Amino acid sequence: MKADKGKRIIVEFQPSGLRLVLDEPMMLLDAARQAGILLRSDCGGKGVCGKCRIQLLSALEKHSPSRVESFHLQPNEIASGVRLACETIADSDLKVFIPSYSIIESQVLQIEGIQGKIAVNPAVHQYTISIQPPSLSDLRSDMTRIKQYLGEEELTADIDVLAVIPTILRSCNWNLNLILRDKKVIHARPKAHRKIVGLAVDVGSTKLACYLVDLDSGETLAARGAPNPQLAFGEDIMNRLSYALQSPQNVGHLQSLVFDAINHSSKILTTQVGLDQADIADACLVGNTAMHHLFLNLPVTSLAASPFVPIFADSIYPPASSIGMYAMPGCSVYVPPIIAGFVGSDHLAFLLAEGFGEDGRVRIGIDIGTNTEIALQKGERIVSVSTASGPAFEGAHIRFGMRAAPGAIEHVNLNENGEAEIQVIGNRLPVGICGSGILDVIAEMRRIGMLNNRGRIEKKFPSVMLDEKGKPFIQLNEGKKPITLSQNDIDQVLLAKGAIRAGIDVLMDYLKVIPEDIEDITIAGAFGTFMLPEHAICIGMLPKVSLEKVRAVGNAAGSGARMMLISSSERKKAEYLSKRIEYLELTIYPDFANFFAKGIQA
Repeated sequence: MKADKGKRIIVEFQPSGLRLVLDEPMMLLDAARQAGILLRSDCGGKGVCGKCRIQLLSALEKHSPSRVESFHLQPNEIASGVRLACETIADSDLKVFIPSYSIIESQVLQIEGIQGKIAVNPAVHQYTISIQPPSLSDLRSDMTRIKQYLGEEELTADIDVLAVIPTILRSCNWNLNLILRDKKVIHARPKAHRKIVGLAVDVGSTKLACYLVDLDSGETLAARGAPNPQLAFGEDIMNRLSYALQSPQNVGHLQSLVFDAINHSSKILTTQVGLDQADIADACLVGNTAMHHLFLNLPVTSLAASPFVPIFADSIYPPASSIGMYAMPGCSVYVPPIIAGFVGSDHLAFLLAEGFGEDGRVRIGIDIGTNTEIALQKGERIVSVSTASGPAFEGAHIRFGMRAAPGAIEHVNLNENGEAEIQVIGNRLPVGICGSGILDVIAEMRRIGMLNNRGRIEKKFPSVMLDEKGKPFIQLNEGKKPITLSQNDIDQVLLAKGAIRAGIDVLMDYLKVIPEDIEDITIAGAFGTFMLPEHAICIGMLPKVSLEKVRAVGNAAGSGARMMLISSSERKKAEYLSKRIEYLELTIYPDFANFFAKGIQA
């Protein structure tokens, strides 16, 4: 079966973002292997094991389930687009989501962040008490005895906790272990046979970073990253909001996807340290404003259209059970304040972790992602913006772009003739290129003059090739699967870079800051960790500052979430900081179009 002459088939794999171009139809399992994606296939693609499950995100009407798929898959799976890669032929353009359980190796996810020492002062504590039993001469209630033992007359408890206290006291010789949040008993049990822990989660658009933390010591016991399964409904936040707007059930579906992944991670983390999910006594979740509304199962209508206003911005403590999170009965989840429609509690957590507002330095904080949040501090003022940088630095809209995963080109050097020397994650044959590699290529092309200041490829270089339409591209490797970067790819990156630089320049213009004033530039996120600062400056993504002023801090939002989890003081500090942050709307800033046009230039 041949594709139409001249017609190529594009298969897009999510959540890696990898795109494969086929000259003829191919079984999806073979296409995945060709792309370097290691799908589970215990039976070698014979349709026996049913392990190579994928989800079709497009052209579902063209792929009715085969007899083998009907045997292995449930009707609800088939209805949602789940198929077997060994039974599905890619004979037209396809978008395919690969769930984590179907893949042998997953993408590299940034979960580590730099975290300073803070005083541990959690909102939740446990107390083991031993009280005197009642008698005919001492008829105080059980709760009165507990209050007087703890010296806390204002102590309260919900009815479900009050219901179990008498049985525990009388069956355990008047001994009792209590879990308290402030002046409220949230859980009672016979004895403190384990430590109590908390869960901090950075709910990112593309990934979830989960941290299990000892609430007594503040130590991070275990951490885990996982793809955000909402990626199946689009990398871009607006695509997910569009899906959510179709029905309230869709909002619930997106929420359940997130908590299925969080609960799966918390199960792995607690088991890893000899505990279980019922030992999770507190939690802190941060995310951008859209993620915030979706994981709280809130309507998103106000976020999907201008002027992009959230329903509320204050902190909130929903019961874990009410939002689908597995934890100790009585556990509540601390959700910090958000700043604006596109600046969420993850940005606040980042600024808290990096000490913004604690001094008067001139400093910039940047968290690069699908939406890039940028803050500029000058003296007492902190002003933040959100730029629609798009997912180009995560590999989207780039022909061979992908997220950081085994097989991704992560660093590139070019010699003076434009010939490439590459570094590949996992030291294997390359299957694509991730954000740090893309940045390297453009900076190196600019350095040797292969890319002019208008962002055009200079065709005079011997390593520059022309496609069938006469458009230039460069090839980064030799072999059967050449990884290339075209003029269109470069244009996509320059647009993303231009949005980030425009945000920085608008902030500097607004607060009257020049590059020489800047004392520190902090870059958060996976892209910031792997990028070379000199290349970001070379292509104009960052202002011209000395390299020692640029720091990568990893997942600073995750660090901030852990700080708020283990310290009530840090929560108060974050809430005060949120009221100090000014939000600046870029689209109405005078001459924003000129800032953006200038930012695009290479």
